[in-house]
This record gives sequence, structure tokens and C-alpha cells, in this order.
Amino acid sequence: MKFEDLRGILQYVPQFRERIFVIALDGAVMRLPNVQSLLQDIAVLQSLSIQVVLVFGARQQIRDLAVTRGVTISNDDGMGRTDQATLDVSADAITRLTSELVGDLTALELRVAVPNALAVHPAGDIEGVDQEHTGRIERVDDRMLHAMLREGIIPVLPPLGYDGRGNTLRLNSDEVAVDVAIELEAAKVIFVAEQGLFDGEGNRIAQLSVADAREMVKRKDMDVSLLSKLRFGALACGEGVPRVHIVDGTQDEALLAELFSNEGVGTMIHGDEYQQIRKA
Repeated sequence: MKFEDLRGILQYVPQFRERIFVIALDGAVMRLPNVQSLLQDIAVLQSLSIQVVLVFGARQQIRDLAVTRGVTISNDDGMGRTDQATLDVSADAITRLTSELVGDLTALELRVAVPNALAVHPAGDIEGVDQEHTGRIERVDDRMLHAMLREGIIPVLPPLGYDGRGNTLRLNSDEVAVDVAIELEAAKVIFVAEQGLFDGEGNRIAQLSVADAREMVKRKDMDVSLLSKLRFGALACGEGVPRVHIVDGTQDEALLAELFSNEGVGTMIHGDEYQQIRKA
């Protein structure tokens, strides 16, 4: 690293200090060779007095386990109907991934915990279809999460929740990240995705307004995972989260490069007039 690069990074530290970043990792990202480097970058953020909440998805792990068990799943992302067989596979895959993630973060000497901070309820009937074991978030226990963050503990939130009767319900990780960010008045949501966001000519889309993001969602001409992030990212900005970032988890150092440079390496959704123009 050049000294001028370090100076460029340090200019961001005062404005980020003591702010809350909600970071959401796609399940496929957790299987990449550079995942340990990514987790080290999260440790760097916490060392700079940035308060981190970590959310993760498990779509890839659920698919893989379903194939191993010979189970046909009703959905893999927690948005559609979740039948009992899909819930069983999802709960097992997510539990395994939670254990792996907590172990990896512990190896980096980070203090982490998996709280029951989400009060959820069954999604019920949608367009005449019973969603069975799919859940929707009713309330986020912000007092619990703030208490953990004050103590330097990273809350790790899996895409599972429990209703008032103790029943397990499947959640969508993008929705979890955004609902938590809104409740905690986070400064940023950062989606570390399976891929980046590009236009029809293959150029990276550096920034989007909320209106632009919603228009892209309406067109439905891209991967469903990116559509989900655009949809919930626009929702987050509309509810007061200043910035939402979508970064390609396959790129080395993508997280830090997006946060600590004017140009960035991913896509930023903003809810106000963004004055700093990024290079294409």
C-alpha cells in the first residue's frame, strides 16, 4: 500500500467511527477461497470503531444439502412457500453455516454472538397460497442489539426466526439486513453478493438513485438475487438508511475498496442527491 492510499483511507475513518454498518453475506460467498480475507476485512472495520452487524444467507448451502438428501425444495431464498421438507433442509444447512461462521470469526479473536433479536410471524396466505413455514419480521429487538454493539460484540443473524409459539420460520437474509438496519438507524447496508451489478454493455453500475433501483426491479431482467438486493436496498434508503452498497464478493478486498475510496468497486444506492461523482 502506498502512503497516499493510506491517507485516502484515513479520511473516511472519522465519519465512520461509532456508526453502524449492517453487512449481509450471500451463502455462495461463504464458499469462496477469499472468504477468510473478507472476514479479516470485517475485523478491520471493527478495529476502526465501526459497529458491525453481520447477516448471512444460505441459498447455496440449502441447494447443496437438498441435492445430497434427494429433497425437492419449495424455495431456496426464504421469500416463497417453505414446506416442511424445505424447512428441515434449510434449518440444518443454516445451523451448520452459523457454526462455521462463528468459528471463523472467533479464530480472528472477534467477540460474536447469535441473538434471538427477531420477533417473526408466519407470512400466511399470499395470493391464495399458504406460505407455511416462511416468516416475516414483526419486530427487531434494537435494545438487545445496541447493548451487544456497545460491548464490542458482533451480532450474527441467520436467516431463521421464531414465532411466539417457538416455531422455526425461514427468512430472507436481504430482508433481515434491511429491517435490522432501519431499526438500528444504520449508516450503511452492504450486500456482499455472488456477483456485481452491470449494465447491458458490461460496465459496472457505480451508483443508483432509489427511483433507478426500483425501475430496474420492475424490469426483472437480471438474477433474482440481485433483484432482491435492489428491491430491499431501495426500501432501506426510502426508510432513512443513507447508503446501500452491493459489492461482488468474488473480488479481493472488495469490501474495503468500496468503503474507503471515492470510485468504489461496487454499486451504491443513495436516497439523496449524491454530490461526489464516481468515475465510471
